[in-house]
Amino acid sequence: MKRKQVAVWLLVAGVLSLFSALWAQSRTPSAVVTRAQRIELVDKDGKIRAELKRSGEDTLLALYDGQGRLRTLIGTEGVVFYSADGKVSARLDAQRLASSPQDEAR
Repeated sequence: MKRKQVAVWLLVAGVLSLFSALWAQSRTPSAVVTRAQRIELVDKDGKIRAELKRSGEDTLLALYDGQGRLRTLIGTEGVVFYSADGKVSARLDAQRLASSPQDEAR
């Protein structure tokens, strides 16, 4: 009989501890702004799959494939796509997209 009472009291104490921890957590203000100089998104093996970073005056979003090779680079001036061998396969330039075909003919 005494063992059952101890088990019940331990269960009650555990539940009360859980509720008090949850209550305390809900009362803690969360950050409105998160600041970092670089943010990395990694897979389960720790390989970088994407990163948001600064390069000089530009802000870049780099996307990597499963082997860690850079495949897409997005910046404020355009987007560059890379093939598996690391060569540029396509480029979208913000300046070119902004100009019309008539502007290029002049």
